[in-house]
Amino acid sequence: MNMRGYVRPSHRTFISALALSLIFLLAGCGQAATPTLPPESSLPQTSEETPVAEDQPQYVALVNGQPITLEAFQRELQRFEAGQAALGFEVSGQASYQQQVLDLLIEQELIRQQAAAQGISVSDEEVDATIAEMIQESGEEYFYGWLAGNFYSLEEFREVIRMDLLTDQLLAPVIESVPTVAEQVHARHILVNSQTEAEEVLARLQAGEDFAALAAQYSVDVTTRDNGGDLGWFPRGGLLVPEVEEVAFSLQPGQISGVVQTAWGYHIIQTLEFDPAREVEAETRQRLIERAIEEWRLSLRSGADIQQLITFTS
Repeated sequence: MNMRGYVRPSHRTFISALALSLIFLLAGCGQAATPTLPPESSLPQTSEETPVAEDQPQYVALVNGQPITLEAFQRELQRFEAGQAALGFEVSGQASYQQQVLDLLIEQELIRQQAAAQGISVSDEEVDATIAEMIQESGEEYFYGWLAGNFYSLEEFREVIRMDLLTDQLLAPVIESVPTVAEQVHARHILVNSQTEAEEVLARLQAGEDFAALAAQYSVDVTTRDNGGDLGWFPRGGLLVPEVEEVAFSLQPGQISGVVQTAWGYHIIQTLEFDPAREVEAETRQRLIERAIEEWRLSLRSGADIQQLITFTS
């Protein structure tokens, strides 16, 4: 197990993630050009590409009373499926992916509403400047080719960028709330699969045997056993297993815990050092940021009135 864990970056919505990927793809092209707009006819059009049958619902969801249209959902699903196909994955018609796309459109609407409630907006000039930078980095031909290949009109992509910039503004205080200096402990642990084995190891520790040697011999945590079970320094919220973290903070330096049961098995924990104000490692702080962002995202949904008006079947 990885006690420190990893939280997949999630503060970008699906569409914003596409925008970010475009930035990096374009940045690698090394071309330069003065941004100008091509004729509107050369860009993908939306009005006739996703027709809605008369017997189909016009809306797929309501978010605090605001609709998400079937056309918007179909367009986004089209982009998603095309992107997956480019990576060699076939997802067409799979209900789980359709639900994922709808969930992300719902999240976008929640972000839009939250920004409006807080008086946060993004000007057309900010959007245009961001797109101009992309074009300058990549060249017009590549940029507009990418838009066409991913079923974006220029106006649609402008809204992608607007959403991305709105999200950045909303998340700025969330990110800033994660400390760079915090109370931390340095601890190690031994993880075994049974209560009986844990008690036997604990008895040997209490008899004076070496913690690191017993961790190397018995611990099933392959990420720490070869270094004596060392978990390193971590602040509150820095470990994947909160029970282990709680015990580590409750012990005095040098003290060994009793047997602690978690979903992973049975732990014996020893706190080695304590620092009331230690700089948080960059990797640890990034995990804390991602966790704070995920909590923020969940809070948006928890207080919202979301009505899904469509059911997906594979």
